[in-house]
Amino acid sequence: MKTIRLIPVAAVALIMAACGSDVKKPGTIYMPDMTYSNAYETYATSEVKNPEGHNMSALLPVKGTIPRGWIPNDDKVKTNAEFLMGYMAKNHFTHDMAKWQEEYDKAAISIKNPLEATEANLTEGKRLYEINCKVCHGEKGDGNGQIVELPDGSDGPYTARPPKYSERLKQINDGNIFYSVSYGKGQMGGYGFQMSVNERWQVIQYIKKMAGVDGSAPVAEVTEKK
Repeated sequence: MKTIRLIPVAAVALIMAACGSDVKKPGTIYMPDMTYSNAYETYATSEVKNPEGHNMSALLPVKGTIPRGWIPNDDKVKTNAEFLMGYMAKNHFTHDMAKWQEEYDKAAISIKNPLEATEANLTEGKRLYEINCKVCHGEKGDGNGQIVELPDGSDGPYTARPPKYSERLKQINDGNIFYSVSYGKGQMGGYGFQMSVNERWQVIQYIKKMAGVDGSAPVAEVTEKK
């Protein structure tokens, strides 16, 4: 009988012994592999440092590289250096605001649209445009989206009115548009993380068709920087 009574007491004592007042020292852990992950968590530090001396697990990709799976299975893209620039842009450009204009001009020369203007691409471009762009740029690309201009014609909560595509896209080419969509321009934020490279090109194809702009605009004033 005494032994039976001692069992609950021993269980309580064991539980109390496993606890502690210091939150950084949780006491006895019976399943450490479940409490502490053996894998590196995002933004956690590791024991391995890269050549630059950082040891955070989430590091930027090596400059000049292309993430696995980002290149479409198309020989016209995989064997054309200019087309590949669209897929390298995330790591090729620094997006340093002090170098914004320099990189913007560089994009005009080095980045080309690798997609054919097919109905499938245009249809997907329209879908993506209505999700990501329509709210500011408007249904027809006139810069009168619902947060810019209210239904009664008065100003909306957004103070900056985007330029009309039919006017602006005649002044720049595909590389400039891609750079702006990827990294942002003016008060527009970048969409490099919201849309893949392929999706950004599909949107660009759609807005050019919507604006009645075919091909790339001439950029004779842009010279490649050495």
